Amino acid sequence: MRPYGVRIIEGPDVADIREMGSASHVGKLRGKSGDFHPYNRGASKAATRRFWARKARAAGKAACRNGEEC
Repeated sequence: MRPYGVRIIEGPDVADIREMGSASHVGKLRGKSGDFHPYNRGASKAATRRFWARKARAAGKAACRNGEEC
């Protein structure tokens, strides 16, 4: 999966993880069961990723309309 429009940060905090829609293991330690308990659930991650993908596609289309490299 391409990270459309998402900033990749070395040491993200909780706000950065939510903004990026990162996987649940980012910034967390495993719980007693061995599972990661995410800062944000699947639906919110998907919505965040859709938001960034739409912004990136719109920017790409605008660049093509302006005569830049597509």
